[in-house]
Amino acid sequence: MNTGSDIRRVGKTILLTGGAGYIGSHIAVELIRSGRDVVVLDNLCNSQPDVVTRVGDITGRTPPLVVGDIRDTDLVARTLRDHGC
Repeated sequence: MNTGSDIRRVGKTILLTGGAGYIGSHIAVELIRSGRDVVVLDNLCNSQPDVVTRVGDITGRTPPLVVGDIRDTDLVARTLRDHGC
């Protein structure tokens, strides 16, 4: 049986899909404030890339933005690998 205390982090960085949207950007701020590294993956269909810049203005750390669709499995795999998620 696996309990929460048994879970090991695979990577330090969190891949946050939809992170340039309203809810995602607020989650990004809180994750960064809690000391986590964040990579934002967003297709920008309902958001703007400058939202990620504003996350950096608020937190002092601008997360990398990967523009693409979560359904693109090659992009997701590459992003996970390249950013240590």
